[in-house]
Amino acid sequence: MRYALVTGALALTAMLGTSAALALAPNAAVCRDMDTKVGAALDTSQAADRQQAQRERNTGRDYCNHGYYKVGMDHLQQALKLLGSKT
Repeated sequence: MRYALVTGALALTAMLGTSAALALAPNAAVCRDMDTKVGAALDTSQAADRQQAQRERNTGRDYCNHGYYKVGMDHLQQALKLLGSKT
């Protein structure tokens, strides 16, 4: 009986930890949201680094589209920094 309770508790803890980690990990939806923010910043920005920001956005999109969400998010965040926006 105790073994079953301990095993059940460990399984529940593992499932909760895994789903929490997945919720924090970058994914396609997070990339799309960040890309939308970069697009809005590009529309309203007159920054000198606008072309570089556009290149960073395109690179970020490419990585996100190929499933490399973390790397894509890094490029999208860099684009926001170049435009003077906060992430």
